[in-house]
Amino acid sequence: MGLDLVAVMKRLGVSLDTDSAPITPPGIISWLGRLYDVSPQHSKLGISEGMEVWTSGQGFAPLDIVGVETWLFDAPRGDHLIIAERKMAFNIEDTPSREDRTLTLWTQNDLAAFIGHAVIDGRLVIIDEEELVDDETEPELFSGNGPFTLKPTNDFSILEVEGLDVSMAKPVLIPAKVHNVKGTLRGPGEEEVTRWVLNCGGLFIIPELELLDKSPLLHHENLVIDSEPEFGDLLSERRTYSDGMGDLLRWWIFDNETAIVTDFDVLVPAHKGTSADGSAWILDGVSGELHLNR
Repeated sequence: MGLDLVAVMKRLGVSLDTDSAPITPPGIISWLGRLYDVSPQHSKLGISEGMEVWTSGQGFAPLDIVGVETWLFDAPRGDHLIIAERKMAFNIEDTPSREDRTLTLWTQNDLAAFIGHAVIDGRLVIIDEEELVDDETEPELFSGNGPFTLKPTNDFSILEVEGLDVSMAKPVLIPAKVHNVKGTLRGPGEEEVTRWVLNCGGLFIIPELELLDKSPLLHHENLVIDSEPEFGDLLSERRTYSDGMGDLLRWWIFDNETAIVTDFDVLVPAHKGTSADGSAWILDGVSGELHLNR
């Protein structure tokens, strides 16, 4: 897999706006983004505010002067930086030009020096390429001091089924735990899985977790937190499996012996109300579970 230049440049502190790409026909040179908030350190390298950044992409075919001239014909006015990720078939001094367009061209050596200096002065830490590319898509969800307040789904459909009215309830917060569970599903084969499990009046798989930026100041209500949760039954699942002669439903059993569990203290937004017979109820706003007869 080729290096993700956008991810690399952002890791190096380069501010790159990837929206509103210039309208140009497809070709060997493609747009990466537009520079903004250029630091004095980066400006010394010849890059400037508002400069459009392009790449030749990786490949065996070298970047030739015809390819640059063709791109330059449609390039908008302004400053441009082309990062040549492939070898060049012409000398840098022969780079074509056009009126009202300033072109800077980085060779593979220029790019290597840019990254290398960042490694030397500590701005870039050598890590797995996959981790580098995926760094922004997998941020650290729980950082700092807890408890963290989960974002509710605001799904009140179960209340309608039970004939309850959310407008007559009051919002509350429930102290709870969230477990990040990693382990092995064993069935016709083996599969490593990671699941979020909410421990609040029971155990519930949460497909996706989000946090509120600021926790509301609400009264706390308590539901039972399982002090020794078992995840085997919860995380086991029955799914379709193809054996070559058709699709069959097979059980995939979660192996508790392989479980690696990380716990987080959280607050769960909820609503507490009273039914017509006077019994209390609590709707968990994250799992959607309705707890009756409190």
